[in-house]
Amino acid sequence: MIEVSSCVICAGRIRELKRALVAPFISKRIWNSTPFCVGLVRCDVCGFMFYNPRPEEAELHREYDNYRSEDYLRLRHSFEPWYTAKFNTDLGSAAHYQGRRAKLVPILREILRDRKINRVLDYGGDHGSLVLGIFDSAELFLYDISGAAADPGVTPTSNPAECKADLIINSNVLEHVGFPRVLVNEILQAAPEGGLIFLEVPCEQALGLKRIARRVAQIGIMTLARPSLARHVVRPASLYMMHEHINYFSEHCLATLVSSCGASVRASGTYSLESTAGNEKVGWCLAQKNSSSLSGVMQ
Repeated sequence: MIEVSSCVICAGRIRELKRALVAPFISKRIWNSTPFCVGLVRCDVCGFMFYNPRPEEAELHREYDNYRSEDYLRLRHSFEPWYTAKFNTDLGSAAHYQGRRAKLVPILREILRDRKINRVLDYGGDHGSLVLGIFDSAELFLYDISGAAADPGVTPTSNPAECKADLIINSNVLEHVGFPRVLVNEILQAAPEGGLIFLEVPCEQALGLKRIARRVAQIGIMTLARPSLARHVVRPASLYMMHEHINYFSEHCLATLVSSCGASVRASGTYSLESTAGNEKVGWCLAQKNSSSLSGVMQ
C-alpha cells in the first residue's frame, strides 16, 4: 500500500477524519491477513474522501482476479453471510443492466444531442453488457483487464486506442481504484482528439447515517453468524469499514477529477438508481479530450 500526503484527485491538503477497519473479506483476499485499520481522509480543497494508504496495482489485481467467480463467492460468503449466490448473480444479471441502461439512455440522448456516435468503447466494463442497445448502429468495443469474455455484439480489445472510439464509457470503476487520476489519464490517452468520455460513479456518503446503519447491521450479522470475527469487527473503526469501494465521490469531485486531467467538462449530473442494495445516487460527467488532456499522471 502507498501512503499519500495530498488529495489523489486535486493534490489539495488532506486530513484524517476517522480510523477505519479494512473489511475481513478484503484483508483476507488481498493480503491473506486479519483485519487492520487505515485512515478515512478528506480533502480540504475539493471535499473528496478516501481511504489512506492506497492499494497498489498488484494488490487490486489480487482483489479483482476472477471477480465474482465461484471461488470469490465462496470466500466472501465465508466472511459475509448476506453475500449469497443469488446476490452475486443479480449484480450482473440482464435485469440489472436493463435498469442501468434505462437511466443512461435519456441522459446520453440529451447531452449528446445530434452528435453522431459510430464507435463506443466500454472501458473496464466486465463483459460489456452496459453498452448493448444504447446506440442503435454504433460498433461496440470492450477493454477490461480481467480478460472477461465479451458479450455477443461487443468486440474485445487489448489496445483501447486502436478502437478510435467517439465515446468511451467508464462506469462504476473509479470508486475501486487507488489512483483515479491515473485511470482517467489512461482513458484520455485511448480517446482520439475531440473524443468524448462518459464517467459514472456511485455518490456515497462515508459518514452518512444510512451507511453507518448498514455497517451496524453487518457487524451484528457477522458477530452472530461468524463468532470468530467478533473480536475484529466489534469496534468503532468498523462503522467506517473499507470494502471494495475505497473512494467517495460527489458530482463536484468527479468533475474536479476530470478537469485536473486537462479534459473539458461538457456536462455533469446525478440520478437515482434502484439496485440490489436499495436506492442509490449515481453521479456522471461527460468530458471532451483536447490538447490539454495530456497532463502528467499524478498518483
